[in-house]
Amino acid sequence: MPKVSEEHRAAMRGRIQQAALACVAEKGLSNVSMGDIIAEAGLSAGAVYVYYRSKEELIVDAGRRVFEERMEALEGLSGHDSVPPPAEAVVSLMSGLMQMDFFPGVAVQVWGEAVRNDKLGAVARDILTQIRGNIESYLEAWLRASRPADDAAPQARRLAPAVMGLIQGYAVQTALGEEGSGPAYLESARALLAGL
Repeated sequence: MPKVSEEHRAAMRGRIQQAALACVAEKGLSNVSMGDIIAEAGLSAGAVYVYYRSKEELIVDAGRRVFEERMEALEGLSGHDSVPPPAEAVVSLMSGLMQMDFFPGVAVQVWGEAVRNDKLGAVARDILTQIRGNIESYLEAWLRASRPADDAAPQARRLAPAVMGLIQGYAVQTALGEEGSGPAYLESARALLAGL
């Protein structure tokens, strides 16, 4: 039997995750079955179950992938020679979220499920801890670059939860708000962050 490369396994996981996200976007998380995901992926049940034993495991992995993609963008912000101000960087990060497939509806559904599902909740808390850490790192780098700040690290820790809340609020308001609420939210966030 030929060996399957890691690239092939990653591509198959990506295909299955994309199918799961498409199904959740169309039917809602609670209404999607593994059968729906298998059909959407165009694979056999056996091929899908090689990678994922359950819908929960698959949704956890897909959710992690979505957030990791945005974390790469956030990590890059603090690595620049000139660190952009929060009004620019955070608003850019939020705008980038809207360019992702299935955002914000699927993200909000997964967060809702994480409240009652211990396994998904543990993963969500881990991801949120990583996000907060990356926001803190960015804010600390910006504070150090923009003003004399001996207390940049404590200030960044203090501000990070609110900045994270702005991002989460953007997801919720664009998922549940009326059409066009996204640009108004971004402008509001930009004005608020300009005061930092």
